[in-house]
Amino acid sequence: MSSSIAFLSRNNAPDKPARRLPAWLLPMAILLGFAVIFLTLFRDRLLPAVEAKVATVLATSDVATSDLASTPSPREQTTLLFQASGWIEPDPYAVKASALIDGVVATIHVLEGQLVQKGDPIANLIDDDAKLKLAAAEAKLRMLTAERTSTVSAVTAAISKRDSIKAEILAAETLESEAKDQLKRFEELKGGAISDSDVITARLRLQREQANLAAARAKLEEQLAEIARSEAAVVTKDEEINLSRVLLAQEILALDRTQILAPITGRILRLMAAPGEKKMLAMDHPDSSTLAVLYDPAKLQVRVDVPLADAAQLQVGQRTKVHCSVLPDQVFEGEVTRITGEADLQRNTLQAKVSILTPSDVLRPEMLCRVEFLGSVTDSTESPSSESDYLALWIPIDALSDNSVWIFDADNNRISKRMVKPSADKRDQYIRIQEGLRLGEQVILSPANLREGQRIKPQFIQP
Repeated sequence: MSSSIAFLSRNNAPDKPARRLPAWLLPMAILLGFAVIFLTLFRDRLLPAVEAKVATVLATSDVATSDLASTPSPREQTTLLFQASGWIEPDPYAVKASALIDGVVATIHVLEGQLVQKGDPIANLIDDDAKLKLAAAEAKLRMLTAERTSTVSAVTAAISKRDSIKAEILAAETLESEAKDQLKRFEELKGGAISDSDVITARLRLQREQANLAAARAKLEEQLAEIARSEAAVVTKDEEINLSRVLLAQEILALDRTQILAPITGRILRLMAAPGEKKMLAMDHPDSSTLAVLYDPAKLQVRVDVPLADAAQLQVGQRTKVHCSVLPDQVFEGEVTRITGEADLQRNTLQAKVSILTPSDVLRPEMLCRVEFLGSVTDSTESPSSESDYLALWIPIDALSDNSVWIFDADNNRISKRMVKPSADKRDQYIRIQEGLRLGEQVILSPANLREGQRIKPQFIQP
């Protein structure tokens, strides 16, 4: 019984304390981790650079007397002069779809990257005010047309009245002649046959008829003046109608301009508006009225910053090859179309425009690409077996190992391995390279125990 409950007895022996790690172990582990990362990242900088002899790729103007059967015709031969990076952009420039009146955007019909045809709607502005102004202009034109009709009717009535007054004048002249003749006969018979009262009556009648004739003539002059005023009023109404038609055309144009159409067939590069956003034409900001920027995807060019050291070989019409990382297996033919008139002082470059002759629909503006600038192409039609001048590249024989060379990058003092195609031509410890090298590049002599990206302390060898 005692043995069965022995395990319930309390053990009064003191517990052995747990062993604690030293306090300095955690900071030491952190420092060690940083040290490992630092050594991994900056190992090449901490270790001394390997000394190596460096030679420059040379070029000579030679005559192609060997391998003529395997070389292409002179028309197809090109020489890589230099290469530079650039960015794709529209050729020659992008086109803006702008609002030609002030307004607020109602709807947007396109999205960025969308293809549109010339005349397709891009956006609409709120057109309520424009419709009201158009209705007011139409009403004013109708009112002026009615007023002109009334004025023309008044002119017609005035002409009829003029003709009536002329008839009255003719009658007054007849009566005046009759009264004048009567008075003359009465005065001739005044001796006793005609009384004085009859003579006085005849004279008064003559004066009355003369006064009536004068009044009729004055009335005619007044009517002629009225006709002139009415005809002038008709001319004025015609001019007012013409002005009203111009104003009506302006209101129709303003209503039409509430719909912004695509100015070209192309792709939407950027949208610069949203529903509810106001657009102002007379603002100082260059894009205050711009709704979208378009470009023609069939017309692209590369904006290339050419180092001044290579700018002397740059010329308009020069053939190029364009490489883009988005299409690594495709090479685009290009041509230098423009060279800017001012160099970049800070970047020490000269900008050139290279037109892509057959761009792909995949290419987009601001994509980075690399442009190879080629030498002039010979237009000779001679047989491929004839001799032609060309540029031969030479390197020291010691730099070649298993059809490969180590290229020295002077910007970061590191090396990279590259395969080349040597020829059988050798001169003064130099061998001619057919493919794989460019003029001015630097190669490592007697390469041994080198690795990709290794840092080198160069010892330049003069040829």
